[in-house]
Amino acid sequence: MRLGVKSGVVLPLVLGILLAVTILLTSLLQMPGGVRRVALRNFQKQQQIYDAESALIAYLEGFPEGFFKLPKVERGRLGPWADLSASVDSSRSIHALAGIACDSACNMLKSAKLRREIYEGFKQQLNQEIMLVKPPLKLEIKSGNRRIFGPIFSKALQVLDGDLSLDLEGEFPSGRFIADGTVEIRGNAVFDTLRVYARGPIYIRGFLLRGSVKIRFLEAFSEDRIEISSGVEFSGVAIARHEVAFPKGVDKVMMHYPSFVMAAESANLPLELKTDSVLVPDFIAGDLKPFQWSLQ
Repeated sequence: MRLGVKSGVVLPLVLGILLAVTILLTSLLQMPGGVRRVALRNFQKQQQIYDAESALIAYLEGFPEGFFKLPKVERGRLGPWADLSASVDSSRSIHALAGIACDSACNMLKSAKLRREIYEGFKQQLNQEIMLVKPPLKLEIKSGNRRIFGPIFSKALQVLDGDLSLDLEGEFPSGRFIADGTVEIRGNAVFDTLRVYARGPIYIRGFLLRGSVKIRFLEAFSEDRIEISSGVEFSGVAIARHEVAFPKGVDKVMMHYPSFVMAAESANLPLELKTDSVLVPDFIAGDLKPFQWSLQ
Protein backbone atom coordinates (compact mmCIF):
# COMPACT_ATOMS: atom_id res chain seq x y z
CA MET A 1 0.00 0.00 0.00
CA ARG A 2 1.15 3.51 -0.67
CA LEU A 3 2.00 5.93 2.13
CA GLY A 4 -0.95 8.35 2.09
CA VAL A 5 -1.16 12.01 2.98
CA LYS A 6 -2.91 11.14 6.26
CA SER A 7 0.14 9.27 7.56
CA GLY A 8 1.27 12.40 9.44
CA VAL A 9 -1.84 12.02 11.61
CA VAL A 10 -1.49 8.36 12.51
CA LEU A 11 2.21 8.51 13.47
CA PRO A 12 1.64 10.76 16.52
CA LEU A 13 -1.38 8.60 17.41
CA VAL A 14 0.59 5.35 17.44
CA LEU A 15 3.53 6.95 19.26
CA GLY A 16 1.11 8.46 21.78
CA ILE A 17 -0.33 5.03 22.54
CA LEU A 18 3.17 3.62 23.07
CA LEU A 19 4.09 6.53 25.37
CA ALA A 20 0.93 6.06 27.46
CA VAL A 21 1.64 2.35 27.80
CA THR A 22 5.25 3.08 28.87
CA ILE A 23 4.04 5.46 31.60
CA LEU A 24 1.54 2.84 32.78
CA LEU A 25 4.25 0.18 32.97
CA THR A 26 6.46 2.48 35.03
CA SER A 27 3.62 2.96 37.51
CA LEU A 28 2.98 -0.78 37.73
CA LEU A 29 6.60 -1.48 38.68
CA GLN A 30 6.13 0.57 41.86
CA MET A 31 3.27 -1.64 43.18
CA PRO A 32 3.61 -4.41 45.87
CA GLY A 33 4.77 -7.79 44.56
CA GLY A 34 1.50 -9.78 44.45
CA VAL A 35 -0.51 -6.92 43.06
CA ARG A 36 2.26 -6.14 40.61
CA ARG A 37 2.31 -9.68 39.18
CA VAL A 38 -1.45 -9.68 38.54
CA ALA A 39 -1.32 -6.15 37.15
CA LEU A 40 1.59 -7.02 34.86
CA ARG A 41 -0.27 -10.02 33.44
CA ASN A 42 -3.28 -7.83 32.72
CA PHE A 43 -1.00 -5.15 31.32
CA GLN A 44 0.63 -7.63 28.94
CA LYS A 45 -2.77 -8.80 27.69
CA GLN A 46 -3.87 -5.21 27.16
CA GLN A 47 -0.57 -4.38 25.48
CA GLN A 48 -1.15 -7.19 22.95
CA ILE A 49 -4.56 -5.72 22.11
CA TYR A 50 -3.07 -2.22 21.73
CA ASP A 51 -0.35 -3.61 19.45
CA ALA A 52 -2.88 -5.40 17.23
CA GLU A 53 -5.08 -2.29 17.02
CA SER A 54 -2.05 -0.14 16.21
CA ALA A 55 -1.00 -2.57 13.47
CA LEU A 56 -4.42 -2.25 11.81
CA ILE A 57 -4.40 1.55 12.11
CA ALA A 58 -0.94 1.74 10.56
CA TYR A 59 -2.01 -0.58 7.71
CA LEU A 60 -5.13 1.47 6.99
CA GLU A 61 -3.02 4.63 6.85
CA GLY A 62 -0.65 3.11 4.32
CA PHE A 63 2.48 2.44 6.38
CA PRO A 64 4.60 -0.35 4.86
CA GLU A 65 5.00 -3.65 6.66
CA GLY A 66 7.81 -3.47 9.23
CA PHE A 67 7.64 0.31 9.68
CA PHE A 68 6.61 -0.35 13.30
CA LYS A 69 7.41 -3.44 15.37
CA LEU A 70 3.80 -4.58 15.40
CA PRO A 71 1.89 -7.79 14.52
CA LYS A 72 1.49 -8.66 10.86
CA VAL A 73 -1.80 -7.68 9.25
CA GLU A 74 -3.66 -10.31 7.23
CA ARG A 75 -6.16 -9.24 4.57
CA GLY A 76 -9.11 -11.43 3.65
CA ARG A 77 -12.75 -10.86 2.77
CA LEU A 78 -16.01 -11.24 4.64
CA GLY A 79 -18.80 -11.06 2.10
CA PRO A 80 -18.15 -8.00 -0.08
CA TRP A 81 -15.98 -6.25 2.54
CA ALA A 82 -12.27 -6.42 3.32
CA ASP A 83 -11.53 -8.32 6.55
CA LEU A 84 -8.29 -7.09 8.14
CA SER A 85 -6.90 -8.97 11.13
CA ALA A 86 -3.89 -8.80 13.46
CA SER A 87 -3.10 -11.45 16.07
CA VAL A 88 -3.43 -10.63 19.76
CA ASP A 89 -2.26 -14.06 20.96
CA SER A 90 -2.46 -17.68 19.79
CA SER A 91 -6.27 -17.77 20.02
CA ARG A 92 -7.48 -14.20 19.44
CA SER A 93 -7.25 -11.50 16.78
CA ILE A 94 -8.47 -7.97 16.29
CA HIS A 95 -10.60 -7.70 13.12
CA ALA A 96 -11.64 -4.64 11.17
CA LEU A 97 -14.21 -4.78 8.37
CA ALA A 98 -13.61 -2.13 5.73
CA GLY A 99 -14.75 -0.93 2.35
CA ILE A 100 -13.27 1.39 -0.24
CA ALA A 101 -13.82 5.02 0.75
CA CYS A 102 -16.15 6.73 -1.71
CA ASP A 103 -13.98 9.84 -1.90
CA SER A 104 -11.27 7.70 -3.47
CA ALA A 105 -13.52 5.47 -5.59
CA CYS A 106 -16.87 7.03 -6.45
CA ASN A 107 -15.45 9.18 -9.25
CA MET A 108 -13.93 6.03 -10.70
CA LEU A 109 -17.39 4.47 -10.89
CA LYS A 110 -18.01 6.56 -13.99
CA SER A 111 -15.81 3.97 -15.69
CA ALA A 112 -17.89 1.15 -17.20
CA LYS A 113 -14.87 -1.15 -16.85
CA LEU A 114 -14.63 -0.64 -13.07
CA ARG A 115 -18.38 -1.03 -12.60
CA ARG A 116 -18.13 -4.31 -14.49
CA GLU A 117 -15.29 -5.44 -12.20
CA ILE A 118 -17.44 -4.77 -9.13
CA TYR A 119 -20.43 -6.48 -10.78
CA GLU A 120 -18.49 -9.62 -11.71
CA GLY A 121 -16.59 -9.75 -8.40
CA PHE A 122 -19.78 -9.52 -6.33
CA LYS A 123 -21.57 -12.00 -8.61
CA GLN A 124 -18.90 -14.64 -8.10
CA GLN A 125 -18.49 -14.01 -4.37
CA LEU A 126 -22.22 -14.10 -3.55
CA ASN A 127 -22.90 -17.18 -5.67
CA GLN A 128 -20.17 -19.08 -3.81
CA GLU A 129 -21.35 -17.77 -0.43
CA ILE A 130 -24.89 -19.07 -1.00
CA MET A 131 -23.98 -22.38 -2.62
CA LEU A 132 -21.24 -23.38 -0.18
CA VAL A 133 -23.26 -23.28 3.04
CA LYS A 134 -21.74 -24.69 6.21
CA PRO A 135 -23.34 -27.25 8.54
CA PRO A 136 -25.76 -27.39 10.26
CA LEU A 137 -27.38 -25.32 7.47
CA LYS A 138 -28.07 -27.33 4.29
CA LEU A 139 -28.85 -26.04 0.79
CA GLU A 140 -32.25 -27.24 -0.41
CA ILE A 141 -32.72 -27.56 -4.19
CA LYS A 142 -36.23 -27.29 -5.69
CA SER A 143 -37.54 -27.05 -9.25
CA GLY A 144 -40.32 -24.79 -10.55
CA ASN A 145 -42.02 -21.81 -8.96
CA ARG A 146 -41.90 -21.75 -5.16
CA ARG A 147 -43.78 -19.72 -2.55
CA ILE A 148 -42.96 -19.68 1.17
CA PHE A 149 -45.30 -18.24 3.83
CA GLY A 150 -45.03 -17.29 7.46
CA PRO A 151 -42.10 -17.75 9.84
CA ILE A 152 -38.89 -19.53 8.89
CA PHE A 153 -35.73 -19.94 10.94
CA SER A 154 -32.48 -20.08 8.95
CA LYS A 155 -32.92 -21.28 5.39
CA ALA A 156 -30.80 -21.85 2.28
CA LEU A 157 -32.73 -22.56 -0.93
CA GLN A 158 -31.96 -22.84 -4.64
CA VAL A 159 -34.85 -22.67 -7.13
CA LEU A 160 -34.20 -24.14 -10.56
CA ASP A 161 -36.27 -23.06 -13.61
CA GLY A 162 -38.68 -20.98 -11.57
CA ASP A 163 -39.50 -17.92 -9.48
CA LEU A 164 -39.31 -17.60 -5.69
CA SER A 165 -41.83 -15.67 -3.60
CA LEU A 166 -41.36 -15.14 0.16
CA ASP A 167 -44.23 -13.79 2.30
CA LEU A 168 -42.69 -13.67 5.75
CA GLU A 169 -43.57 -12.80 9.34
CA GLY A 170 -41.14 -12.65 12.28
CA GLU A 171 -37.41 -12.51 12.94
CA PHE A 172 -34.88 -14.58 10.99
CA PRO A 173 -31.17 -15.11 11.75
CA SER A 174 -30.19 -15.99 8.18
CA GLY A 175 -31.67 -16.39 4.72
CA ARG A 176 -29.79 -17.53 1.57
CA PHE A 177 -31.72 -17.76 -1.68
CA ILE A 178 -30.73 -18.27 -5.31
CA ALA A 179 -33.18 -18.55 -8.22
CA ASP A 180 -33.17 -18.86 -11.99
CA GLY A 181 -36.15 -16.50 -12.22
CA THR A 182 -37.61 -13.63 -10.18
CA VAL A 183 -37.23 -13.32 -6.40
CA GLU A 184 -39.86 -11.38 -4.45
CA ILE A 185 -39.47 -10.80 -0.70
CA ARG A 186 -42.17 -9.05 1.29
CA GLY A 187 -43.81 -9.11 4.67
CA ASN A 188 -43.33 -7.89 8.20
CA ALA A 189 -39.90 -9.35 8.85
CA VAL A 190 -36.51 -8.69 10.43
CA PHE A 191 -33.41 -10.38 8.99
CA ASP A 192 -30.01 -10.46 10.62
CA THR A 193 -28.45 -11.61 7.32
CA LEU A 194 -30.11 -11.93 3.91
CA ARG A 195 -28.28 -13.07 0.79
CA VAL A 196 -30.21 -13.17 -2.50
CA TYR A 197 -28.97 -14.05 -6.01
CA ALA A 198 -31.39 -13.97 -8.95
CA ARG A 199 -31.00 -14.26 -12.67
CA GLY A 200 -34.27 -12.37 -12.98
CA PRO A 201 -35.44 -9.26 -11.08
CA ILE A 202 -35.41 -8.95 -7.28
CA TYR A 203 -38.24 -7.16 -5.43
CA ILE A 204 -38.01 -6.37 -1.71
CA ARG A 205 -41.00 -4.66 -0.05
CA GLY A 206 -43.00 -4.55 3.16
CA PHE A 207 -46.70 -5.36 3.42
CA LEU A 208 -48.66 -2.31 2.36
CA LEU A 209 -49.63 -0.19 5.43
CA ARG A 210 -49.04 -2.97 7.97
CA GLY A 211 -45.47 -4.14 7.87
CA SER A 212 -41.83 -3.52 7.01
CA VAL A 213 -38.74 -5.48 6.09
CA LYS A 214 -35.60 -4.73 8.11
CA ILE A 215 -32.27 -6.27 7.09
CA ARG A 216 -29.16 -5.71 9.21
CA PHE A 217 -26.82 -7.18 6.58
CA LEU A 218 -28.06 -7.44 2.96
CA GLU A 219 -26.28 -8.88 -0.06
CA ALA A 220 -28.48 -8.79 -3.16
CA PHE A 221 -27.43 -9.44 -6.75
CA SER A 222 -29.53 -9.57 -9.91
CA GLU A 223 -28.56 -10.25 -13.49
CA ASP A 224 -31.56 -8.06 -14.35
CA ARG A 225 -32.73 -5.33 -11.92
CA ILE A 226 -33.44 -4.77 -8.21
CA GLU A 227 -36.39 -2.83 -6.81
CA ILE A 228 -36.50 -1.91 -3.10
CA SER A 229 -39.59 -0.11 -1.83
CA SER A 230 -42.43 0.27 0.70
CA GLY A 231 -40.89 0.44 4.13
CA VAL A 232 -37.66 -1.48 3.63
CA GLU A 233 -34.78 -0.67 5.99
CA PHE A 234 -31.32 -2.14 5.37
CA SER A 235 -27.56 -1.85 5.33
CA GLY A 236 -25.41 -3.76 2.87
CA VAL A 237 -24.90 -4.15 -0.86
CA ALA A 238 -27.34 -4.32 -3.78
CA ILE A 239 -25.91 -4.67 -7.30
CA ALA A 240 -27.76 -5.33 -10.54
CA ARG A 241 -27.00 -5.34 -14.24
CA HIS A 242 -29.60 -2.84 -15.50
CA GLU A 243 -30.76 -0.77 -12.50
CA VAL A 244 -31.36 -0.57 -8.77
CA ALA A 245 -34.66 1.29 -8.32
CA PHE A 246 -36.28 2.87 -5.26
CA PRO A 247 -39.84 3.72 -6.38
CA LYS A 248 -41.83 6.08 -4.17
CA GLY A 249 -44.49 4.45 -2.03
CA VAL A 250 -46.35 4.80 1.25
CA ASP A 251 -43.16 4.36 3.28
CA LYS A 252 -39.71 5.41 2.21
CA VAL A 253 -36.61 3.22 1.98
CA MET A 254 -34.06 3.69 4.77
CA MET A 255 -30.48 2.75 3.89
CA HIS A 256 -27.98 2.70 6.75
CA TYR A 257 -24.19 2.91 6.73
CA PRO A 258 -22.32 1.00 5.42
CA SER A 259 -24.24 0.49 2.17
CA PHE A 260 -23.62 0.47 -1.55
CA VAL A 261 -25.99 0.20 -4.51
CA MET A 262 -24.96 0.11 -8.17
CA ALA A 263 -26.13 -0.86 -11.63
CA ALA A 264 -23.41 -2.11 -13.96
CA GLU A 265 -24.93 -0.25 -16.90
CA SER A 266 -25.38 3.10 -15.11
CA ALA A 267 -22.82 5.52 -13.64
CA ASN A 268 -25.39 7.21 -11.37
CA LEU A 269 -25.66 6.32 -7.69
CA PRO A 270 -29.35 5.99 -6.67
CA LEU A 271 -31.07 7.96 -3.89
CA GLU A 272 -28.80 11.00 -4.25
CA LEU A 273 -26.43 9.50 -1.70
CA LYS A 274 -23.90 11.57 0.21
CA THR A 275 -20.44 10.24 -0.56
CA ASP A 276 -19.48 10.06 3.13
CA SER A 277 -22.32 7.56 3.72
CA VAL A 278 -21.19 5.16 0.97
CA LEU A 279 -18.59 2.39 1.07
CA VAL A 280 -17.62 0.57 -2.11
CA PRO A 281 -17.18 -3.24 -1.85
CA ASP A 282 -13.64 -4.56 -1.85
CA PHE A 283 -13.44 -5.54 -5.53
CA ILE A 284 -11.39 -2.58 -6.82
CA ALA A 285 -8.34 -0.66 -5.61
CA GLY A 286 -8.76 2.30 -3.27
CA ASP A 287 -8.25 3.63 0.27
CA LEU A 288 -9.85 1.40 2.88
CA LYS A 289 -12.25 2.84 5.46
CA PRO A 290 -13.14 0.64 8.48
CA PHE A 291 -16.69 0.47 9.81
CA GLN A 292 -16.62 -2.39 12.33
CA TRP A 293 -13.97 -3.52 14.85
CA SER A 294 -14.11 -6.73 16.86
CA LEU A 295 -12.01 -9.03 19.06
CA GLN A 296 -12.39 -12.66 17.98
